[in-house]
Amino acid sequence: MKQLLFEIYNKEALSNAVNSIRKDLEGRSYSSLLFHMYCGLDDEDWILEIRDTLAQAFPRAELCGVSSHAEIIKGSLTDPVILLSAMIFEKTETRVFFFPDILDNEADYGRQVRNIIDDSADIKACEILMQGAPLDSLAFLNELEQCRKDVKIFGGYPISHEVEGGRRFLVTEGGIFDNAIVLVVYSGEAFHIDVGYTAGWKPLGRTFTVTKAHKNTLYSVDNFDASELYKKYLDIDLDEDFVTNTMEFPLLAEDDGRKMLRHCVAGTEEGTLELAGYIREGMTVTMAYGDPTEIVAEVDVRAEQVRQFEPEAVLIYTCTMRKIFWNYFINNEMAPFQKLAETCGFCTGGELNRDPESGNIMWHNITMLTIAMREGEKTGREIAPVRVDASQMHGQASLVNRLTTLVRVTSKELRETLGDLEEANKKLLHMATVDELTALFNRREIERRINAAIDEAEKTGRQVALVMMDVDHFKRVNDTYGHETGDKILEGVAAVLNATVKEYDGEAVGRWGGEEFFLLMPGTSLEEAVERAEEIRQTVELYPFPKVRRLTCSLGVTVTTGGEDKKAIYTRVDNALYEAKESGRNRVVVGEARHNPKE
Repeated sequence: MKQLLFEIYNKEALSNAVNSIRKDLEGRSYSSLLFHMYCGLDDEDWILEIRDTLAQAFPRAELCGVSSHAEIIKGSLTDPVILLSAMIFEKTETRVFFFPDILDNEADYGRQVRNIIDDSADIKACEILMQGAPLDSLAFLNELEQCRKDVKIFGGYPISHEVEGGRRFLVTEGGIFDNAIVLVVYSGEAFHIDVGYTAGWKPLGRTFTVTKAHKNTLYSVDNFDASELYKKYLDIDLDEDFVTNTMEFPLLAEDDGRKMLRHCVAGTEEGTLELAGYIREGMTVTMAYGDPTEIVAEVDVRAEQVRQFEPEAVLIYTCTMRKIFWNYFINNEMAPFQKLAETCGFCTGGELNRDPESGNIMWHNITMLTIAMREGEKTGREIAPVRVDASQMHGQASLVNRLTTLVRVTSKELRETLGDLEEANKKLLHMATVDELTALFNRREIERRINAAIDEAEKTGRQVALVMMDVDHFKRVNDTYGHETGDKILEGVAAVLNATVKEYDGEAVGRWGGEEFFLLMPGTSLEEAVERAEEIRQTVELYPFPKVRRLTCSLGVTVTTGGEDKKAIYTRVDNALYEAKESGRNRVVVGEARHNPKE
């Protein structure tokens, strides 16, 4: 394959481009010709004239295009222009599909695109150029990502040179449209593609949970207005400069482990944020900042991947916010790819990429998507390694680099301090709730859990069973064998009790004091509670405690009946235990309620 690039700024340039393409095609056997138009000019008549001229000169060709904030040619930004890419494929078939008027029918069109992909023979990849808000991109993507997992999917949102308020449109053989989707299908055994993206934005500050959102609109996080994030933490007011001031601090959203950057395209007086990508309730978000060192490192890694791929053409779809962040240094992060193959693309309003492992399709913001293509197998030809020239990082980029270093180091120190604090809090919580000797809950915690279970049972009518246990003749054990052996025995008893507790339904066991223990079993009948108490009694009697030949225990069992005072319940199970000990020990006695003392 081969990619030819042209800047079309007048009729003469258009004529020269047509002649150049014709000359290149002379005597060449090719399978398909695909045109991309990246439109930095909102001149409908001129765009249609270019389209018509190309259609007349190359009737077999396919064409698609987008409005763009900036155009990329040979790895560098150009002045506002119509940038034309002509991709000549020798063995690959390309086909362009167009879907107009998709607003409120996004899921239906998602299914249509999915069916096209699933029904296309030898399909390797598809490119999607899709209008952004107010379209429900999530509804579309949820349907689309159910297509075949072996198909690479990439794309971008159109945008304009005027980030706010500019016209955003798609171009096809049928005309110029908004509220639309363009699909480009690449098919053929000889076609190979490698799609990857780089970010480099790092989390800043604490994490919040999205509590209200719809499509691209974020209403609230942690139940407060979304715009308060920027007011409280960055002192950015919701005024006419809000979007400009928040550009360098997008939101880093996480959805089921997938991380996506989202920048603001508008803020409202009601405190909501319009984002350049979908957001939904339950996702977590943090503010983020661009780390120049991290960005350069990620681009270097991606450039090496593309070098090893041996591309014949590269597309770069990079976010407009990334350009604004870098300013003129943006050319430096794109330049390495031009050294590998002819490179072109545009600055987008968002980027689409499919995760190769999960098959999930995500709209990103502030990433640079690099799409490497070739026909045929790799040849093993020598290609020199390429890297970003970071020596030219100066001015604002240099200042940002120093500031982000400060933020990175300070954040690391704060995280370490916070980690130490969290560990200390865990230890304090453990000390406050767990018995040091037996590692069971202490009396305060088991009593709190029993009381909570009884209160819950009052609301739901669910029965709660309690078992109170005492080790028989434990004082004699201490007097005969010493307290060290006594402690070992209590640890063994705790192990027996802990083994009986189910890890669900709120069951718990705790040391009540000395050699007494409590077992809480919500949702357990009296018959089952007695059976389990009997199992405990038999296990203790057969347990190989150190030094002591035989050890037994006594147990009292009761269940709640509803409408009872807690004191009456505790008294009943305590009396049952007392009766077990007085009637010969090593037995289970049931304390049954004879009346309901609480009206």
